[in-house]
Amino acid sequence: MKLSLGTVAAVVGVVNAAFPTDIVYYWVDQSAVVVNATGGLSSPPSGWYTAVVQGAVYEAAVNSKRESLEFQQLAISHAAHDAILWVYHGSRQYAPVDAALRAVIPIIGLDPNSSKGKQAAKIGQAAAAKVAKARADDNLVNFVDFTFGPKQPGVYQPTPGGAPLPDTPQARFTRPFAALGDITRFRSPPPPKTDSAEYEADFLFVKSVGAVNSANRSAYDTDTAYFWRESSVTGWNRFAGAIVGSKLDKKPLESAKFYAQLNYAIANAGFASWDVKYAYQGWRPVTAVHYPDVWLKSGRNETDTNWVPLLRPTPSHPDYVSTHSTFGSAAAHVIKAWNKGDRIDATWSSNVTLDNRGVITRRYTSVQFANEENSISRQFGGIHFKFAGTEGLKLGDKVAEATLKVFDKNWDKF
Repeated sequence: MKLSLGTVAAVVGVVNAAFPTDIVYYWVDQSAVVVNATGGLSSPPSGWYTAVVQGAVYEAAVNSKRESLEFQQLAISHAAHDAILWVYHGSRQYAPVDAALRAVIPIIGLDPNSSKGKQAAKIGQAAAAKVAKARADDNLVNFVDFTFGPKQPGVYQPTPGGAPLPDTPQARFTRPFAALGDITRFRSPPPPKTDSAEYEADFLFVKSVGAVNSANRSAYDTDTAYFWRESSVTGWNRFAGAIVGSKLDKKPLESAKFYAQLNYAIANAGFASWDVKYAYQGWRPVTAVHYPDVWLKSGRNETDTNWVPLLRPTPSHPDYVSTHSTFGSAAAHVIKAWNKGDRIDATWSSNVTLDNRGVITRRYTSVQFANEENSISRQFGGIHFKFAGTEGLKLGDKVAEATLKVFDKNWDKF
């Protein structure tokens, strides 16, 4: 059983010998609650945020590992609480995050006013402060001016319903977690040329299956676009939680390590994806379909200024590579490493409802299948070309592998 803030009250007064489920995942869930309450974070700051929180959690877990389970849980809770509020301290999240901590303290059962309780709080607070200090000058907030290129085939332009300027162009310069080094070494090759047969095939595919009123997209594929619409960062953390289940309930150090690895890899993959996006600045499918002149290799005129993608508005950043695919592939790599293989049995539900479809629930028996479905969902949604997803999958996998290789040595190099 996963315990979120909505259910903890049911066990207060019943359980008084440590938090009964995975305290780390409880705070993973609370991190997502805050994001959803504030309207979400753009990418890659969404991955940066969860890496900050889980880095603080792992620091607290390491520094309290010789103490009782209750002590570890309380230290972790203070670390998560403070790290979340460091990111969101300018918003109205103090009350709900305070409430999330207040709700679990009596369940954990360690008197917060005892010497041990105060020591656990101090360890958690110090962990969050350490991460905050380390990330205060990581370049994520530095201004980077952006100018759109010429309005010609393949060049990124503002999209209908999107922001007038693209999201966080400075994020490509953010310092990676775990001292991963120069993120540009992972840079994907250039996308196909717009006058190539490959580009034309991918264009025709997304135009056909990605339109809001497409007759060539199956009901299942429409649901696929909706199911994976959720933020990749929160979605893949929830997917991981469904796979881990109750296995780490009494192992906070192991759980903290897993979720730190997962979120470091996700964050680093986001930075790498942004490096690729702004290196090539490829246009989005909606811009290509609306382009007024003939540009395809075959000479066909495929202009349709009334074309609207299923998922709308199109995100305000370049097409290539798909960060959704990059995030997902990085997460899948870490999950498979922890799971010691691809085979799983996990059921979970979508966290975003669109077009009156409602909640969609799916069962997965393969991490890689979920990974590839997550990627192609963006073509069914009409917002990415296939090559953007294909290369995003490769990029996320490479970045996650590199992150795991350095994690044990550099995890505290926030």
